[in-house]
Amino acid sequence: MMRIMLLAFLSLTWLAACNDQAVSIPDDQIAATVNGVAISQSLIGEFKTARNATNASDEQVLEELIATELLRQVAVESGLMERESVRAQLKFQENDLLVRLYMREKFGSINFTDEELIAGYDQQFGAASYEYKARHILLKTEDQAQAIIDALRNGADFVSLAKEHSTGPSGANGGDLGWFSLDKMVPPFAEAVKTMNKGDISIAPVQTNFGYHVIQVDDTREIEQPNFEEMRAQVQQQMIRDTINDYINSLRENAEIEIK
Repeated sequence: MMRIMLLAFLSLTWLAACNDQAVSIPDDQIAATVNGVAISQSLIGEFKTARNATNASDEQVLEELIATELLRQVAVESGLMERESVRAQLKFQENDLLVRLYMREKFGSINFTDEELIAGYDQQFGAASYEYKARHILLKTEDQAQAIIDALRNGADFVSLAKEHSTGPSGANGGDLGWFSLDKMVPPFAEAVKTMNKGDISIAPVQTNFGYHVIQVDDTREIEQPNFEEMRAQVQQQMIRDTINDYINSLRENAEIEIK
């Protein structure tokens, strides 16, 4: 278990050790030295906290820190630190660690009242949501689709036309798409269906990447929304994400950013 912890902690300890070499540690606070590099007593506690290894003994942690320092030293001696790609990776890791710690301190204890959570729930789930049962006839050209619409206006049967003319896989079933929510459909198709009522047929061909659609809405039904308590945790997580995004946007607004 401790060897796994070493590998997971290696990059963090590597960075810390590189910086700590220049720091003077009082003799009574040194746990060990490795080829002249001091490992402080405080680093043992920091290791346990960082890796959630509170049950590990100080002796076990110190052995891991010694092994890590030995590996760090031979890695530096090998010239690995001189590689630009390695320096870039270390910088990325340093920045990532710094940002994660800062965000944890700033937003880790964020808390919302029940009133705020209910307002967030209403924003996310308050509006009625619907499913649609529809058919479509998929054609290659706009003229073909318009001809189908004209035929339907003159009393032609939608199912029969779908079976005869549709190029989509649902054609054999009379164009039946079953029940679906709008987020399952490509945007132009979803936007068209959203404006239609039960029994409506497209007044104009609807173009998507698949071709031209003639749509008939057979039925609609309201989707039952989950209750607040079921979604409390999800709502809170979304509100935290929104708070963080708002914070980042405010930083951008007050920063001088030049993209070249």
